[in-house]
Amino acid sequence: MAYDPKKYREKREKVLGIKKRGIGFGTLAVIVSVLVVAGLGAVTVPQAVSYMATRNLEDAIFKLESGSSWPKTAISELSAMEGVKQIVQDKNGSRLVVTYDHRKAKTDAVMEGFARQGLKVILLNEVNHRRHQATMKDEEEDGETP
Repeated sequence: MAYDPKKYREKREKVLGIKKRGIGFGTLAVIVSVLVVAGLGAVTVPQAVSYMATRNLEDAIFKLESGSSWPKTAISELSAMEGVKQIVQDKNGSRLVVTYDHRKAKTDAVMEGFARQGLKVILLNEVNHRRHQATMKDEEEDGETP
């Protein structure tokens, strides 16, 4: 009869009163893997959702040629355009930031909307919405530090 180490190991453990404690290595590895994957998912999923929501948005920054503040009727009419998501004035009211979906609206269409209202505008800049938000955040941080 061949020596069976498993059989004698079990007998020895029974005689010595050794009990199995804790969890096995495989179970521990599975638990750690699940925690790592869940943690990475919790970090990356919100960023991916945010990107998908704003990937088609562009910001166009306009200023009136006269340098005066923007009329409220122009802003309300522009916000009714298809594809325009948000309109924000700067603090002194001279610049207007129009956030629009570049699949549905173009800068030319926005400029035509201003022309229909009899406003002469200057396009100061056109930039990706996410980049503009990051720039604004950086400017706020720079302004707060002495």
